[in-house]
Amino acid sequence: MTNLPGRRNTLILRWSNSTLLCFMSMWQNDFKSTVTVNGWATHMWTDEKLKWDPAKYGNVKHIHVGSHEVWQPDILLYHSGTAGTVEHYGDTACIIFSTGQVLWVPPAQFIGLCELDLRLWPFDTQVCNMTFGSWTYHGEQIDMRLSETENMEHMYVKNAEWKLMDLSKSREAVMYSCCPEPYINLNFKMTLKRNSALYCSVLLMPAAAIVFLVLVTFWLPPQSEMKISVAACTILIIAVFLGFLGFKVPLTATPPLIVYFYSGCLCLETISLILSIVVINMSKRVYCKPLPRNIRLCLLSWPGKLLGLSDLISVIESRRPMPSQELRGKLTEESTTNSTSNISDDGDRQNIISPTKNTTQLEWILAGTAIDRIAFALFCLILATMAIVCIG
Repeated sequence: MTNLPGRRNTLILRWSNSTLLCFMSMWQNDFKSTVTVNGWATHMWTDEKLKWDPAKYGNVKHIHVGSHEVWQPDILLYHSGTAGTVEHYGDTACIIFSTGQVLWVPPAQFIGLCELDLRLWPFDTQVCNMTFGSWTYHGEQIDMRLSETENMEHMYVKNAEWKLMDLSKSREAVMYSCCPEPYINLNFKMTLKRNSALYCSVLLMPAAAIVFLVLVTFWLPPQSEMKISVAACTILIIAVFLGFLGFKVPLTATPPLIVYFYSGCLCLETISLILSIVVINMSKRVYCKPLPRNIRLCLLSWPGKLLGLSDLISVIESRRPMPSQELRGKLTEESTTNSTSNISDDGDRQNIISPTKNTTQLEWILAGTAIDRIAFALFCLILATMAIVCIG
């Protein structure tokens, strides 16, 4: 049968929220910003034209007919995520009772648009709204009501990635500017929390290792070229993780905070690589000029001891010549340079470093170590702030 728009008989449709949850499963597509719900959608309505007296028809109280043989309410999901088709329901038979009541329980798949906030990914909680209503019939023709049947949420099939925290339902009558009659909508609000146990092992534990690698370069000896190797390997590891996050997280306007954390670690490690090159160059090069006096005095006093350079300061002070011996040291240096040059077995000439030059180089090593210690303290502060803001 068909239900003409001019028909004044009220057709009451009861939509059961609990039945909708029977064997329901759901998953969310972050890249398409959609939520998919699989379940049973129970439609029950009364059609006056389908009533009969069972006594006149062999005491037949109900019959099974195809869904295409009777009129069906056009209850659709507003803001559907399937633009090409709006077919939500499977093709199943209807049960018609002698009282004119029609029961239709098709399997359904609803794909709805959901505004996602991935700022706290992968520890995010999403709220998705699904609104159902008639596409063409107003409230005087189809009055949708929420069922008062028994709650069957215990039949919900759990999802591996998402946990259903809350599900609320409401009914509202909406007035549109085109039509004087109200349109009935049923709203379902779902609160979903992402299961982040696996992400803790995949993202957080490597993040702790990356932080350690960023800081460990400042505790390697200032003359060690291993500093460059560690920094380069750390940059490569961070780049791999950023590539992994690029495949897992959609390109949204507001990237997750954990992406900012890994990007910040990449910037810090690049700066660390530059500082390592500078420190190695300062420490391994035999400088002719001594360290500037103001910097040397600062490092040899309490600021240097505060940075943990007491051992190196003691070595420098023990090798520093007395003022009365400075002139004698210069003459000794010239004679030593001329007399200690010899030819090795393979013919290469080797120069013995004078005590004055050795002390000068130690002062530059002291300056390079001080740069490492200051950078370590500064990087610890920056990384702690990033961890609290982005991960904590």
